[in-house]
Amino acid sequence: VEAVRGVSFEVAAGEVFGFLGPNGAGKTTTINMLCTLARPTAGSARVAGHDVVRERDDVRRHIGLVFQDPTLDGYLTAEQNLRLHAELYGVDAALVPDRMRQVLEMVGLWERREATVMTFSGGMRRRLEIARGLMHSPRVLFLDEPTVGLDPQTRASIWEYIHQLRRQEEITIFLTTHYMDEAEQCDRIAIMDEGKLVALDTPAAL
Repeated sequence: VEAVRGVSFEVAAGEVFGFLGPNGAGKTTTINMLCTLARPTAGSARVAGHDVVRERDDVRRHIGLVFQDPTLDGYLTAEQNLRLHAELYGVDAALVPDRMRQVLEMVGLWERREATVMTFSGGMRRRLEIARGLMHSPRVLFLDEPTVGLDPQTRASIWEYIHQLRRQEEITIFLTTHYMDEAEQCDRIAIMDEGKLVALDTPAAL
């Protein structure tokens, strides 16, 4: 199966870039290659100035990733999940407390930092995953269908946080979605179908 073929595009620094398409279109496969989780069999790609094949460690240091499926440890507190992430990414221990408070306040979870994740709602877990992805101050944040399975009100709240962190963190946001209303909130969107890029422009133009 050739999951992705002939895909070529650029994403500007500070842009909110949306990847739109039906399930099975190749969106997640493309993100996995850009995040060095899957090795491309042909072509090349650079993220934050680093080659995804030859400079995998450099790419990983400069990106944050929120997976489509939950990856938090439900038996740990919100704070413990973030501390573990910071240790894995080699964040200076002296910087962790202030950074943790900053990202948790950004997603409205500072007051719940000592609660175990298993007591969180789906929306709270998604917000915590976004906060965790920001702990090491990435230049690019990848969000793989960040609002899938959430109710409309929670989806709207997640988007408020996405726009807020773009303003505060000045990072590039690359997200996949199959919701048209979410695509309209991006600066530009790319539409994939059957592994190919079929459109690339601003939401208004499309």
